[in-house]
Amino acid sequence: MKKLNLLCATVTFLLFASISIDTFATDGYFSAGTGTRNKGFAGAGISFLYNPFSAANNPAGIGFMTKKFSFEVGVGLFNPNRQYTVIGDATTPDKWFGPAGTVDPRYARLGFAPGTVESGSEYFVIPTLAFTFKLGEKNTIGLNIWGNGGMNTDYDTKTYYSEIIAGFGDMDPVTPGVQNPMLGVTAPTGVNITQLFVSATYARVLGENHSIGISPIFAYQTFEANGLEAFRDMGMAGANGDYVTGKGSVSSTGFGFKIGYQGELFDGFRLGASVTPKIGTSKFDEYKGLFAEEGGFDIPLTWTAGISYDFNETFTLLFDVKQILYSDVKSIANPMVASTMQPFIPNPNWGGPTDPAVMIPNETFVPLGDENGAGFGWDDMTIFKLGGEFHLEKWDLRFGFSHGTQPIGEDDVMFNILAPGLIENHISLGFTRHLGDHALHFAFTSALNKSVEGPNPFDENQRIKLEMNQLEFELAFTF
Repeated sequence: MKKLNLLCATVTFLLFASISIDTFATDGYFSAGTGTRNKGFAGAGISFLYNPFSAANNPAGIGFMTKKFSFEVGVGLFNPNRQYTVIGDATTPDKWFGPAGTVDPRYARLGFAPGTVESGSEYFVIPTLAFTFKLGEKNTIGLNIWGNGGMNTDYDTKTYYSEIIAGFGDMDPVTPGVQNPMLGVTAPTGVNITQLFVSATYARVLGENHSIGISPIFAYQTFEANGLEAFRDMGMAGANGDYVTGKGSVSSTGFGFKIGYQGELFDGFRLGASVTPKIGTSKFDEYKGLFAEEGGFDIPLTWTAGISYDFNETFTLLFDVKQILYSDVKSIANPMVASTMQPFIPNPNWGGPTDPAVMIPNETFVPLGDENGAGFGWDDMTIFKLGGEFHLEKWDLRFGFSHGTQPIGEDDVMFNILAPGLIENHISLGFTRHLGDHALHFAFTSALNKSVEGPNPFDENQRIKLEMNQLEFELAFTF
């Protein structure tokens, strides 16, 4: 009864606390690992782990649990450090003017304030929970609650703001008859997207050494954006221009599933694999003028496969390959192309006797919120993970290293000031201290510093550099 009461209290706490989870040591914006032991391997172990949190990585893993009932509760402290640097001065007005002192829009540029700005919100407390229950010798059920993050920023400044353009007064100096977009730009600037997953798992052992499992998944997302007023005129025609920023925190939900296999092919050699197809979610309607497909933000397909081998009774080596198909989600994958984001472009015949218009409609204009509207420009990620564990009498000592391909190219740095998912390399250490039928677990992960630099697509005089590193500590207890 005491265990049941503790479990219920922990579930209630986690459901409320997880909604505020902002970010983790990340593969893009996916967590590099799930569960304290998995994080001690830098996310490796798809073929090896048998514990309550196994199902979040591989549903088949809980099939090999030996205890009738087991649950794990933990807490982590996460410290992400994110910053951007604008390099170079903005193009000055003396280069904007055409004949007779008029502003020539062919030369006008959207340049930002130079300098380095660090993101706030540097520390996050992250609760975790999982449990399993055996149904006879072959069948096991479980519940896992976990999250993703990595798209949180909080810059105490007007990031997308041009003092030069603001100085022209109420009207846009580039597009006649349009209000100056800099008038309403606010601070702070940033976005916050969180994802909470709840999965119920069923696993069945086949023979003695093989297990399969399936986990129906409920996904809950929240999103908020602030300080993006400069992009409102780039949104879809009509009301969608008002659905770009400052709409508060909104939510969406979706359902999906994960399937997995785990087995020992011969003595000491194991194989594991799992896949989570893309999870379709409801749209962020309040931000339909920002995200492609009118507020769409589905969760991309991921798959992982790996092996592990016991070299002897005291050492096991693990190797995993993981892939995240960000290209499947347009709001994440669509690139930002400045030339297609302007609803009007300079008239090449401006000032002629038959065509005096300064600006003309841009035939290649693709508004924010459109199916093909600009996104973060992320590429698919392939991540390689290597881990090892030393087995002692009452201790398991583990280490891990993870290397992933960079999802952000240099041409997409401007929008990714909001979501600098730059990390390529993680180094992890961890241990388990066995205490009879219980166990204490610890993991430390360092996401090594990474930077990406590229041009400001709206001002060729400037470059933008993104930089990020992360530290994470997690402690858990298995009952």
